Amino acid sequence: MLTATIDAFEAPAVFNAGDVVTLKEGGPRMTVTYAGPVALNPGNWLICEWFDEHGELRHEMFAPQNVRAEPRSIPAGWVQRNRIGRAA
Repeated sequence: MLTATIDAFEAPAVFNAGDVVTLKEGGPRMTVTYAGPVALNPGNWLICEWFDEHGELRHEMFAPQNVRAEPRSIPAGWVQRNRIGRAA
């Protein structure tokens, strides 16, 4: 009996403003601030914002197929203890 699944037939993820994502190859958790067409760029895009390691707000445009959905909340143990209260 064949039990394998084929990912190629899965529907692409649909993202909306407010969703939390990360890049598939890794990186920080980002919040989608816009999902849709962007001038002079074919197809739909995501504009995401996040804070870098220095506390600076960053934003960038990503193709939806390059990100994956993340839960909106994170477990308490996810935050590294040595990063809490660290001076900039």
